[in-house]
Amino acid sequence: MHTIVALIVFAIGLSATLYYWRNLRQSVDTDMHAAYVHQVQSITSGMNARMQLYQNFLRGSAGLFAIHNNLTQDEWEKYHAPYDISHNYPDIEGIGVGRYLSAADVPAYLQRRADQGSPNFTIVPQGDRPVYVPVTFSAQYGGNNDPLGYDGYTDSIRHAAMDQAVNTGQLTMSGQIMAANARPARPSFMLYLPVYKNDQPSTTAAERWSSLLGFAYVEVDTAAFENTVLNDNQSSYISLRIEDPSTGGHVVYESSNFAHIQAMRGARVQTSNATFYGHGLRMTFAGSPELIALRERQLPEQALWRGLVTCVFFAGLVWYLITDRERKYARQKREEVQTAKDDLLSLASHQLRTPATVVKQYVGMLLQGYAGKLSGQQIDMLNNAYESNERQLDIINELLYVARLDAGRITLHVRKLDVAELLEDVAHDYLPAVQERRQTLTTKGTSRQLQIEADPHYLRMTLDNLVSNAVKYTPEDGSITVEIHRALNEVLIRVRDNGVGIDPVLQENIFEKFTRVENELSTDVNGSGVGLYLTRQIVELHGGSITVKSSSGKGSTFTIRLPVHQVKTDPSLLEPHQS
Repeated sequence: MHTIVALIVFAIGLSATLYYWRNLRQSVDTDMHAAYVHQVQSITSGMNARMQLYQNFLRGSAGLFAIHNNLTQDEWEKYHAPYDISHNYPDIEGIGVGRYLSAADVPAYLQRRADQGSPNFTIVPQGDRPVYVPVTFSAQYGGNNDPLGYDGYTDSIRHAAMDQAVNTGQLTMSGQIMAANARPARPSFMLYLPVYKNDQPSTTAAERWSSLLGFAYVEVDTAAFENTVLNDNQSSYISLRIEDPSTGGHVVYESSNFAHIQAMRGARVQTSNATFYGHGLRMTFAGSPELIALRERQLPEQALWRGLVTCVFFAGLVWYLITDRERKYARQKREEVQTAKDDLLSLASHQLRTPATVVKQYVGMLLQGYAGKLSGQQIDMLNNAYESNERQLDIINELLYVARLDAGRITLHVRKLDVAELLEDVAHDYLPAVQERRQTLTTKGTSRQLQIEADPHYLRMTLDNLVSNAVKYTPEDGSITVEIHRALNEVLIRVRDNGVGIDPVLQENIFEKFTRVENELSTDVNGSGVGLYLTRQIVELHGGSITVKSSSGKGSTFTIRLPVHQVKTDPSLLEPHQS
């Protein structure tokens, strides 16, 4: 009852703790999500803002290209020099224009470039095609930009972006590309803005294609672009990975700390699709738990542990107060029960043993002829009755010993004794039974005196039990060996047979009360299942130990180790330790 009350107190406290803990977790998750969304929005806005800035560059560049028919490469570079692109915009690889030409326009275009001082200007890659869009002017700021004369229209990704720019009339972002003169190349993207001839209509797609003069473009290093945006965001707790579906989903950018943050416990990872100037990208943001302060993240766990400690304390206090009262009551009851057990033990000693002893005496008198001469059949019947009564007395005695052990009422009367002589006497007592079963019983080491401090009565009971079991569970014509020797500060006693043996799986339980191992001879042997239990208890009361090694059909070896204590023994009697 006290446990139930304590559990109820604990359950109530735990429910309140879990409710508070859940609310705190929801609050922390909400704050974490808000911080994560803020960072994602900040980075996305930064990307859009930077591309808007590049759009402004392109509109100025496109206007210059459309107005000045005799524009030179030098004038193009001077126009962009005030922007200090290399310093202020390190992600820009180059700003240029590509002239839109039909195949018929190419000779005149090349002649004009030669007249402007570029006689070696060529269009690459070479070859016949209906449309050419060579780089006409290019302000170059990195090693991975398109060179003069390169026809970007021959590249499928650039081609698609230019077509989309004309068809929509808007600035268009290309998929990820590698620059024509990359060394080595890193992924980059192009922003294309169509440039139309002056005073030409450009309302419809057909009109735009008809009046198309070329494309102003800016080439951007993807990694440098994203790193710049992330650095501007001033947070090392958010990372980004970008995949370009137009190139088969290849990863075109990944923050240096992305894998680390993604693997963190409690990291928030989310993938979404975004479109920039007509080009779709798959963006995965990984937010570290450190987006919010450590103190705030620890609040739910701290509340949980404090609540659990409080619940345990109050439940334990209630349990202690109730059990303290019950403990006193239980102590009184135990004393009453122990008294009743002692009375029952006394009753069993007199009421069970006395009748059996009387039966033994009367049967013995009949066998001795006090009631006259008996027939052979009567003698056999009386012998059977006598043996049955003896077995009953043995069982009663064993049960009484078990009761005394459990009640702690067995007291050893220790004295010095010759354990070798005791073992020889026990073996001698079983010679008739051994001869009857045509077995052989061999003793070793019993000829030398080995004194220890022990209770002779209980130690004899132990040895008697082991030898008796060996005789019972060894088939006819089997062999039994009992041996004793000294090893360091202990005496080893072994009882070995070649009988039915014990399965290794069952060996752990043979020393338990009321345990018997089933085998081919167990049905012919009477027993209470407490013999080996008593043996182990008595050996341990002497400060020793007992072990068994056995296997089915190959016999058993029981080994008792008993301490010698401080009894002096002739060193010549010492034998090496054997296991």
